[in-house]
Amino acid sequence: HGCPVLPCAVRTCPKMHLSLENGRVVPRGLERVPVEGTWAEYSCEPGFRLVGSARSNCTKLGRWS
Repeated sequence: HGCPVLPCAVRTCPKMHLSLENGRVVPRGLERVPVEGTWAEYSCEPGFRLVGSARSNCTKLGRWS
C-alpha cells in the first residue's frame, strides 16, 4: 500500500483577467503566463472610475484574488 505521488506543477491563472475595458492592466512579476505569486494592477482611462480592488493576486489555487 502507499500513496500515489502527484507530479509537482505550478498553477497558472487565467489570462483573460489581464484585460480591462476602458482601462489598463499592468502585470507584475510575470514572465509569459500568470503563475502563483504574480499580480496585476488596474487603472482606468480618464473619465472612468475603478470599481473593486486596484490589485489582484494569482493564488496557489490558480485563481485571481
